Amino acid sequence: MDKKQQLEENLEAIGMRLEEGKITSDELEMSGISDADLYEMRDNGIITVDSDKNVALTSKGQGEFNTLIRRHRLAERLMSDILNIGGESMEKHACEFEHILSTDITESICTLLGHPTTCPHGKAIPPGGCCSNRRRELEPLILPLDSLSAGEGGKILYISTRDHYRLDKLTSIGLMPGTIVKVHQKQPALVVLFDETTLSMDTEIARDIYVRKLKN
Repeated sequence: MDKKQQLEENLEAIGMRLEEGKITSDELEMSGISDADLYEMRDNGIITVDSDKNVALTSKGQGEFNTLIRRHRLAERLMSDILNIGGESMEKHACEFEHILSTDITESICTLLGHPTTCPHGKAIPPGGCCSNRRRELEPLILPLDSLSAGEGGKILYISTRDHYRLDKLTSIGLMPGTIVKVHQKQPALVVLFDETTLSMDTEIARDIYVRKLKN
């Protein structure tokens, strides 16, 4: 691992720890990030360390972390949803991808995946320019259920909601990753078919269900 990649790995580790709460330089050293690396990141304007040894990202550091973690988590989605690679292998390849993906390729992957907002572990994916512009030059391979037309079907890949009650309810009726679902009608209400069930669904809920569109 070269010096640049090592510093990126350190930045990613710090950023992910800060997503969970505060972190001190002593704790980072115990996790394997050396004093020298922390000093270098501070001198480069990536982090700050206060008198209590609390570490924080600067605006520059936050921007660089967002870019790295966006690539990593989009790579995880690509591995999981398109290539059916999971577990340690998914994590290993995602770590490799985050250091080599260009901005253009990252945006294209995001568009193909339907601009996902979370990784397979439920962590937030920072949005990119393609998300705010909602570019449609490439037809997404993965898209919200409510984007399907009447008569079209898809395979549920993931449900992007932090509402645990809603997630449990959908799972309890059989709407879970792997389920094949078909849009029966969209007006006057969205009605979907799956297994031997016909279900009327709020559009807001359907927007949280991401599917891989099936060919007719």
